[in-house]
Amino acid sequence: MSDPYRALTDGVFHAFRIGPSAVIGGVPTEMVAIANKDVFLQIWIGVNDKLPRRIRVVYAADRLRLRHQMDLSDWTLDPPIPAGAFDSPQARAARRMPFQNPGAPAPAGARPNPSPAGGRP
Repeated sequence: MSDPYRALTDGVFHAFRIGPSAVIGGVPTEMVAIANKDVFLQIWIGVNDKLPRRIRVVYAADRLRLRHQMDLSDWTLDPPIPAGAFDSPQARAARRMPFQNPGAPAPAGARPNPSPAGGRP
């Protein structure tokens, strides 16, 4: 994203500080929550380094209200990256795939994926 702050804050109708926590590897963090019409986020941010340590998300459109969580650790900022680190003959020869914004409307005729357990939570 060219503007991650805007992407995170656009349409926000709730944002609040939950409070201090040390549940992520003993790292002191501050928990904040953000909600818009599409998503509810809880974010644990390192007190000393200001880096995200955990992000927990619940999507409004998810009928099962599943929690998606990602823990972030062992941050290395600005490491040296050798030229060609993300290049290979296979990647150069690969067929290009079109990507679409996951929030974009489904193409005409597309069918939704079946939900687990026949749609029952």
